[in-house]
Amino acid sequence: MKLRNNIFAAAFDYLKRNTEIKTQKELARRMGVNENTITRILRGYTDVTEDIITKLQTASGCIFNLQWLRGEDATHMLAQDLADDVGEVMPQQGMPDPSSMVNALLAKSDETISALKSVIETKDEQIADLRRELEDKRDHIETLKHRCAELRRIIDAHNFNIDTLPFPPGVADKTSQKPIKK
Repeated sequence: MKLRNNIFAAAFDYLKRNTEIKTQKELARRMGVNENTITRILRGYTDVTEDIITKLQTASGCIFNLQWLRGEDATHMLAQDLADDVGEVMPQQGMPDPSSMVNALLAKSDETISALKSVIETKDEQIADLRRELEDKRDHIETLKHRCAELRRIIDAHNFNIDTLPFPPGVADKTSQKPIKK
């Protein structure tokens, strides 16, 4: 399982032991997500995104250290732990830190931009393949045109005329023999 999924599971365990959030259903309701989302995260089927981290932080009353939730700080689980170490008072409001929200939005937009660049590169490769295939087809058509012209010249060079044949056209189609019975 991925680091962020393990951290999410540890945060949920902390919430169950120390707050009124005791079930996945209650956590999902507070986060504004489907209960299956929580199950998939805990089982490692779904990655923990910045959006999920923000929703967990908001649902928990901003008690967790955002760097810990992201897997960037392994020692300070709670925001208060970090404040105690640094000697600062961390805001304990219902709203997440605005700079963290901006960072989350920037990270999400970077992910989206990266995904779109990947799609564009794939489409560019497909267009280049189609252009090469079209050029091959044009070359083949040009070759066939030259071959047709060559065959016309050969026919014209032999002065082919239907009147000069040794027997009339269609003679081979006539059958003078009776069909063989079996």
